[in-house]
This record gives sequence, structure tokens and C-alpha cells, in this order.
Amino acid sequence: MKQEGGQNWTPITPPEGSIFHAETQLKVHGWIMTDEVGPRGYFVLDKHAVVTFTFTDIMDLQLDGFSRQNVIADLVLQRATDRGRAGYYALPEEEGDIEIELLPCYGLDGFIRAKKIAIAFVPGRPEKQ
Repeated sequence: MKQEGGQNWTPITPPEGSIFHAETQLKVHGWIMTDEVGPRGYFVLDKHAVVTFTFTDIMDLQLDGFSRQNVIADLVLQRATDRGRAGYYALPEEEGDIEIELLPCYGLDGFIRAKKIAIAFVPGRPEKQ
């Protein structure tokens, strides 16, 4: 049992295979913008890919500004940093925790902290739904 701020609590680690060890995915459509201008007057986009980030054991999540169109300026994949939110984590903090930070251009921004992140690339544009 731990004591913080006058509260007593016991961290609980969910057993492997439980719903709390579920995987969640974030898919991002990326490309390289060239210097070339197409016939319609827009920059030509090349080397499209759909990147899928699969998170296992999400511990912390903060997403803001979600809208119909979400354009991120940068995506940072790094060892998790101290954001002063350890008291809210769903799982115990460990040195190997990893996070993705989404830096906004228009719409969505925030971060996702998890125990594991797997990355997969599929060349081409996303399928229309």
C-alpha cells in the first residue's frame, strides 16, 4: 500500500490476457512533399504510406483538439518523459515505458504512453471508406 497526499492506495497490475492488456491502434497517413508542382498547382506528394502504431498496455492518454480534419506537424516516438501525471497511471511506471507525442498543425495534439508500441508500414494511400 502506498500513501500520497493523504490518500492510501494499492497499485493493481492486471493479469496477462485481461481486457486491460488490450491492444489499441493509431493509423497515420504519411507522405513526402516534393518541390515539384503538379498540373493543378499543388505540390506533388510522393511515397505515401499508412503507418500503424499498435499500443499494448496504455498507461496514460491525453488528446486535445480532435476535429473532422486532423493534421499533425510532427510525431515524436521516445522513451516516456515525466509529465507529472504518475499518480493517474493505469499501470505501474517503468523505465522502459514509451510514448508518442503528436504535435499539432491543425486539430489533434497530445500524447499516448504505453508499455509497448509496435510499428507497421503499408506503402500507398489509405483505402477509401
